[in-house]
Formats: sequence, C-alpha cells, structure tokens
Amino acid sequence: MLRDWSDIYLVGIAEIDRQHQGFFIAAHRLYEEILDREGKSAVVEAMTFMREYAEQHFQTEEAFMRRHDYPGLKEHLRLHARFFRHLDELDNDLMIFGPSQDLADRALDITQDWLIDHIADEDMLYSLHVKAGGSLEDAAPV
Repeated sequence: MLRDWSDIYLVGIAEIDRQHQGFFIAAHRLYEEILDREGKSAVVEAMTFMREYAEQHFQTEEAFMRRHDYPGLKEHLRLHARFFRHLDELDNDLMIFGPSQDLADRALDITQDWLIDHIADEDMLYSLHVKAGGSLEDAAPV
C-alpha cells in the first residue's frame, strides 16, 4: 500500500527530513511507473532516479554521522549497502520479466517500506545521538 509522507517520520534534522520526504516521492514514482506498464524505459528511468536519490541521501546521512562521531556508523553503512543490493535484484528482475504487479509490490517493499522501517529504527538512533550530545545546529526543525 502506498503511504504518503507523515510528520511521524520526522527525525528532527531538517536536511535529512527533507530528503526522506523526497524518498517517498521517488518510491511512489517507481511504483506507479511499474504499474503503468507503458514500457520499460519509464521504469528504468524511475529506477535510475531512485538509485541516484538513494546515493545522494545516503552520502548526506553518512557525512552527518561521521561529523557527529556516531558509533553505529559501520552498521548503518552495511544497511545502506544492503538497500542497493535489493535495488540491483529489482533492476535485474525488471530486465528479465518486465513490469508487473508483483514487481511493483516488491519495489514498494524495497523502497517505501524499507525507508519507513529504516527511519523509525536506524535514523532515529543517530538523531537521538546528536541531540543527546547537545549538537542541535544540524537538528533544527523542518
């Protein structure tokens, strides 16, 4: 099920929160392009956009965590790498089987559902780490 952005997903770090909102938009776009089935090119374009968006977002998060000496950085990097492996699998299945409802549902699981769980579980941890350290200059409200 497509979920819209909600303030319950805010981690309290303005730049990260804006990017998370954009991630939701990218997940919706990918899902809708797969369901549209007008051709692989639109889906490939949406996949490329998702991958590029994820790369940019993860770089921002990782730089933020390094800047604040987040002790969970190494594990967080592994989670980001796992996300890209899931995208690779999705991309591979798209090339082999083409767009389908099953592929759209899997894309939603891999992108939106992963993102929601990741924000709630992992991103909130580094947000709390920064706030506990009193370094709130990067944690301004959206």
